Amino acid sequence: MTQFILVLCGLPSSGKSTLANAIQKAMSHHIEIVRTDEWRDSSYYSDWQPEKEGIIRKMALTRVKELVKNGKSVIHDDTNYYTSMRHELLEIALENGCGFFIIHVTTPMITALKWNKERLDTRVPDSVIENISERFDDPGRRYVWDNSELEVDMEMDDLSSVLQIIKEIIDDIEPATRPRPRLVTSTEFERLDVESRLIVSEFLDKYPELRGNREVSVIRRDVLRIASERRVPVKGIRKLLWTALSRLQ
Repeated sequence: MTQFILVLCGLPSSGKSTLANAIQKAMSHHIEIVRTDEWRDSSYYSDWQPEKEGIIRKMALTRVKELVKNGKSVIHDDTNYYTSMRHELLEIALENGCGFFIIHVTTPMITALKWNKERLDTRVPDSVIENISERFDDPGRRYVWDNSELEVDMEMDDLSSVLQIIKEIIDDIEPATRPRPRLVTSTEFERLDVESRLIVSEFLDKYPELRGNREVSVIRRDVLRIASERRVPVKGIRKLLWTALSRLQ
């Protein structure tokens, strides 16, 4: 099995740690979990500022580097709400020849706020959850490497099914490669990304039996990469993506 770094991203109290624990327990081999909450306490959140996160992240990244250099696979359990945060972890994977993938925990903010109220020692001020939600860079909105392999709503999705998909991702993972520079602007890429998501939504409405099929997201990501590298116009991605998805029927 290829050594890897799994990046969890999502709002505080959205179920990321629950998912990390479940993944660790479900795997036949040991996976280390690096939790940034290990360096936070209630006093940390009493005067929360985004700038304070820098110190915590440096300590967590140092820990990830140590584990990876010792041959361990790592789950990075944090909000990772900026693209730049996820890119720091990609660089560690590239430097060490590891696999790299992102799981976006998409549990809605209203649910995260509810679950947060049920936490005891690690309750986060509601304002922190709301601020992070406003600042959140959704994975894949700017770069192909940043696409999430899986989106998980910890309130709605069946955990056993999610774990099966994650096992398949881990079994198939290969060492990360440095992303090729794309030939389209950020605005053009965002339009391609939005259009590709609309196409997938239409496709799944027509073929609902394919919902939950991991290959759908894999195909969307691959077509998006090809379209950005070849400067395919927005209207041109529809035929490319629909044709590729149709092979799943």
